[in-house]
Amino acid sequence: MFKVISMFDTNYFPAGSLFLKTRNKINADFVVYSPDLTKEQSNIINDHNIEIEKLDPYEFKTKMQFLKFFVLRNEILKDIDNKYDGFTFVDFDTFFINDWNHIFNKYDFDFAVTARSDMIKTKCLRAYANGGVVYTKRSGINVIDFAQKLILKGKSKLLPEYDIIWKTLENGRPAHKTHYRTTLRWWNDQIFFSSLILRYFSNVKSTKLNKIDPILFEFNKSKIGIFNCRYYNVLESNPIITKEKNIYIKHLKGSGRELLGVKKIKEKL
Repeated sequence: MFKVISMFDTNYFPAGSLFLKTRNKINADFVVYSPDLTKEQSNIINDHNIEIEKLDPYEFKTKMQFLKFFVLRNEILKDIDNKYDGFTFVDFDTFFINDWNHIFNKYDFDFAVTARSDMIKTKCLRAYANGGVVYTKRSGINVIDFAQKLILKGKSKLLPEYDIIWKTLENGRPAHKTHYRTTLRWWNDQIFFSSLILRYFSNVKSTKLNKIDPILFEFNKSKIGIFNCRYYNVLESNPIITKEKNIYIKHLKGSGRELLGVKKIKEKL
């Protein structure tokens, strides 16, 4: 048994229509975090047997992506009876093809991220990971704690890759494409995940991801998993529910979200 966690505001609610439609494909408990669900939206979430947790509106507005680590940590700490084998954070614009419960017992990791092979091959450091899907076990709380401290401080000797990637965003870019590590709303989560992946690939000659099985390596006394986005976080333009073997989660791109009625969100790359 595992738990699925998501986070969004009222404006993003339409993006989750497929999330709700495919919720019963997964044998898991669900919880969503939001600062401002309407009564109608809350009723819909409750009808789907999904727990609701309230977020502070100002915190969400100013620290949205940083809060990803807070909600993960909070759910681990709430599990005082050790009910869950693991936890998965997913963006609300994801939907589910097959159940992935097996990964928590099959693979020896504490905390796992999803990686994009195309970005690794082209060395687009800031996007080695996609931040929309994260897998963790209870033991992954050590990685979560490290991530929070690192992001607030802005760098760490234990993971210099974080600083390396941010310098590519902060220095030498046009003003409209420049982004800073002190802003907690966007990108700090994905840069942290990408830093872990960069750490691994900096020490091996290959740039290839495994297929179904994750790459596993040790970092700071924790076991990190790198799962291939091709199977565990498939970026998808079309909001169509499919039946595909070895595909677990699909994740809508901007064009797919717009088809569901979500206004275009500007994210500086």
